[in-house]
Amino acid sequence: MGLVNGFIALRGFNPIIITIGTLSVLSGLAAVVAGGYTFPGLTQLEFMGTHRYFNVPAPVYVVAVVYLVGTVFLTRTRDGIRLMAVGGNAEAVRRAGIHSSRYTVLGFVISGLLAALGGLVTTAVVTEANPAASPSIIFTALTAVALAGVALTGGRGSLPRVLVGALILATISNGLTIRGIQPYWATVVTGALLLGSLLFERVIQASVSKRLMATANLSVHQKKV
Repeated sequence: MGLVNGFIALRGFNPIIITIGTLSVLSGLAAVVAGGYTFPGLTQLEFMGTHRYFNVPAPVYVVAVVYLVGTVFLTRTRDGIRLMAVGGNAEAVRRAGIHSSRYTVLGFVISGLLAALGGLVTTAVVTEANPAASPSIIFTALTAVALAGVALTGGRGSLPRVLVGALILATISNGLTIRGIQPYWATVVTGALLLGSLLFERVIQASVSKRLMATANLSVHQKKV
C-alpha cells in the first residue's frame, strides 16, 4: 500500500488526502473480508504484545528498535538525509540531480511498513483482530507529531522528539485514568494540544520569515551604502 500511495502522490495529489482515501477503502475491504466481525483470542503474537522480558513489556522493545533504527537511518545514512531533503523541497533536490520521486515513494513505503507493524503490536496487546481502523490512534499519532515540532509539510522533524510527544500524550491519558477522570477528557486535552502545537508552529514560522526578510533587507541596504 505504501507503493500504491507513493505512485498516486507522484501524480500531484495531496499525500494526506491519499492516505485517508486508501484508509477508507482498505477498512471497508477488511470489514467485507471479516464479515464485520472481530476475532478475539489471538495468542500467536503474545511474544510481541503481552509478554514481558526482564519485567519490561514486549512493545517497549519494539518501539526502542524502531526509533533507534529510524533515527540512525534519517541522520546517518545518505538515503535518510535525502529523504528528509525531499520533504523540505523536492524541486531543489531534483535540480541537484537526485531522483526525488524515488524518495517520495520510499517515504510512503516506510510509513506503510511501520503502520503494519503498529497494527501487529496493537493486535498482540489486545489479543484480538479488528477490521476497523481506530480514529483515536490516528488522531493521537498526528498530535504526537505536531507536539514534536515536525512540519506536516515535511523536511523538518526528529524521531526522538516524536517519542517524547507520544510519551507526553500517554502520560496525560494515564494520569487522567488514575485520577478517576472520564477518558473522554483525554480526547479533549489531545485536541487542545494539537491545536496549540499547530498555532505555535505557525507563530514560529512567521517569526523566522520576518527575521530572514529583515536580514535580507539589511544586506541589501549595506551593499547600497
